[in-house]
Amino acid sequence: MAGFSFAFDEITLVLFTTLAPSGAVAYLLMSLPVMLGRATGDAARRLNQLTCLPLVIAMVGLVASATHLGNPSNALYVFTGVGRSPLSTEVGCAVAFLALAGIYWLYSFAEHPRRGLQRGLLAAIDVAIVAFVVAVAFAYHVDTIITWSLPLVPASLVLNSLVGGPLIALVGFALARWPVSRAALCGLAAAAFVANTVVYVVLGAWLHPLANELATVEQLVPAYPVFTATFVLLSACGIALSWRAADGAQGRKAASSGRAMSTPAAEPLAVADAPAEQGAATEPLAVADAPAATPAEQGDATAEQGDAPAANGLPGDLHYVVVRAIGALLALAGIFVMRFVFYMTHLTVGLGV
Repeated sequence: MAGFSFAFDEITLVLFTTLAPSGAVAYLLMSLPVMLGRATGDAARRLNQLTCLPLVIAMVGLVASATHLGNPSNALYVFTGVGRSPLSTEVGCAVAFLALAGIYWLYSFAEHPRRGLQRGLLAAIDVAIVAFVVAVAFAYHVDTIITWSLPLVPASLVLNSLVGGPLIALVGFALARWPVSRAALCGLAAAAFVANTVVYVVLGAWLHPLANELATVEQLVPAYPVFTATFVLLSACGIALSWRAADGAQGRKAASSGRAMSTPAAEPLAVADAPAEQGAATEPLAVADAPAATPAEQGDATAEQGDAPAANGLPGDLHYVVVRAIGALLALAGIFVMRFVFYMTHLTVGLGV
């Protein structure tokens, strides 16, 4: 099959477009609590240091794509075309993101980091991330490849990153013990998943009649509906697992709070009846209300609760980290399938595939 052999030859680019955009979006999401000033102290330090998770995922994708450059000694010539060549712009944005993120990660280990400098660096990194994802999306929008020049092709890659990125971020937040809204991240991933599915169905209808003098898209990708269904199944299972893990964690916290509230209060000490001339009983001492816990303190409390073993014998927090990681991997597997299909549809104008 010509389509399969071509996609297999470009497997490093399949890995790059699967991992790097999702890792970049996950980094952006994990940086928001620190950049917006919601996370401070130890909580901010944990988040800063655990941004290495999405950073490593993005770096794996970029390293995989570097093998596509051929001769490593010519790799630096890629930067001479930034702003002129879409592929050079894509690489330039990727290097800017990774360089800034690497510097920020090293600075996060400083004993007394300056919050203003950190927030400024994070803002620059997030801008680089947006530019990188957009650059990747349009790098393959080539007029001479009739199957890649369709209007929805860039949208499919951006939506891919919005499916995988939030699920990777959920894993990072769990490792950092930061209480994050499951509705926000799982909801973002679910909305992007629905939109992505619609895009792939429409692209399938657009691709079906395309052909050149040598082949048709139907010959290159005879099982396009099966690949799309595989993406739907894997991504839906990944989002559902991540949602269930968050639901389980919140249920465990609620149960723990319920047990604490149901604990009977200690009986007051009995006091012997005093003679009447000693006067009336004194008023009980008033107890000041405890201040509300900050998000960072809530994260620490969640970590302490997570030490309790789950039903499978794993510590509570570790169990939910593992479930969220499996969910993220399933979603990335679904994205990988459709990125592979994208390269299978490579069909040029004229005599060639």
